[in-house]
Amino acid sequence: MATIAPVFKFQFLDGNGNPLTAGKLYTYIAGTTTPLTTYTTAAGSTPNTNPIILDSAGRADIFLTAGSAYKFVLANAGNVTQYTVDNITAPGTMSTQNASAVTITGGTISGVTITGPITGDVTGNLTGNVTGNLTGNVTGGAIVGESYNGGQLAGLRNKIINGAVLVNQRRQVGFVGTTGSSVSTKSNSLQCPDRWSFVSSTTAVMSIYQDADGPSSALNLNTCLKFLVTTADASPAATEYFSAVQTIEGRELSSLVNKTFTISFWVKSSVIGVYSLALWSEPWGSGLSKSYVAEYSISAANTWEYKTVTVINGLPSTTQWYLTDSVVGLTVGWALYSGSTYSTSATGAWNNASFLAATSQVNAVATNGNVFAITGMQLETGSVATPFEHRAFGLEYGLCLRYYEKSFSYGTTAAQNTATTDGAAYGIAAFGNQAFNANVRFAAPKPLNPTITTYAPNATSANWSTNTTTPTATAVNIGTNGFAIRGSTSTTAGNAYSIHWDANAEL
Repeated sequence: MATIAPVFKFQFLDGNGNPLTAGKLYTYIAGTTTPLTTYTTAAGSTPNTNPIILDSAGRADIFLTAGSAYKFVLANAGNVTQYTVDNITAPGTMSTQNASAVTITGGTISGVTITGPITGDVTGNLTGNVTGNLTGNVTGGAIVGESYNGGQLAGLRNKIINGAVLVNQRRQVGFVGTTGSSVSTKSNSLQCPDRWSFVSSTTAVMSIYQDADGPSSALNLNTCLKFLVTTADASPAATEYFSAVQTIEGRELSSLVNKTFTISFWVKSSVIGVYSLALWSEPWGSGLSKSYVAEYSISAANTWEYKTVTVINGLPSTTQWYLTDSVVGLTVGWALYSGSTYSTSATGAWNNASFLAATSQVNAVATNGNVFAITGMQLETGSVATPFEHRAFGLEYGLCLRYYEKSFSYGTTAAQNTATTDGAAYGIAAFGNQAFNANVRFAAPKPLNPTITTYAPNATSANWSTNTTTPTATAVNIGTNGFAIRGSTSTTAGNAYSIHWDANAEL
């Protein structure tokens, strides 16, 4: 494709078409009377006079500053204005072009840095990194890059499991009451949707549940983790606290050591004010070696708000919580309130102490009916929060099975006497009054030997069930891949027995 040649030597004429000998060309910033320099050569090292004095043929060498917009005023030798032309834009390089719309056609562009946002279509191959927002279609080629926000380009960039609170195998509303201890161990999550738990020392009572109440402006975040205060605590003691938490395995943390990461989430509360997000190593109550507290604010009651917290330089390498043989690694906690013992003013930095919240943290449990809800929780490498990573339900469910698994169907809460044997372990007594057993293989290996609880399908006990006898059940040979359930000697030869179970390996 051919294009018109640029004017390589300016010549100006008078009204009769004759050269404007000794004419004067004034150059200004477009739309103003502020002088703007032109140059005698493309190097831009020697400025023209302003006005530029034309030679006997009405000519002059005029080079403009790339990307700048000019106003030209042409006068004759007697300084009588001939005409004015405004908004003459000099072609710019990619580094200096300031036009609101730029079209690049043909050729090859290399060695150029473009800072977004970029809106429109990119046709061809885009090789390298894009900083900013790229909105539009990429067709006819491939995008080649090493990373997305400093992490892997594909999925599984979110370290938090069940961040959209989709998976809820337990399917029950849990209640939190007084713990009777100033530093309690973490709940085993039997009261929460999968992977979610809490640390608490409180006289407040709350119901905890999965609720179909996600932010309408966040695509596909339809469910949340919700806390409803049923017994308030308006004046917590110094040692009281409550925090919703998820613990990430140490095996998953090596990519966060000395590397900036960002936590993003949606939050809604009936109480406005300053809240806290905390990180800590080691099990809560075991003598923490490190904790990190960041503040965020809720400005509108009962309204979903999007928040981000960036931890510069990530996890400190001086703490060995990220070793590949470590089980309990990093806990992320959203505080609802905290007494002075576990609060700090040293926010935005790692502390060698046990802190759950900032000293400015509000009390979200002070009144019956108060609500605190979170969803879309994501922890990823990089200093910018990317859109929430929506994983397929089957994949999210599989990740949760590593920490909690049950023999019941997904929609059935683990309980005694459910009158169903679907999925239950099964054994036959070959001889009367002799022990028997059934082997169970987990669908997903556990991070540690789980706690096994057994459930009778047709009785209120936790034993094997038939129509006639209920041999005592005992879980044996418990490991990370499975276990066995032994039946006692109270058996009838030829009888078939069933029993349900769940395995809890929450960290």
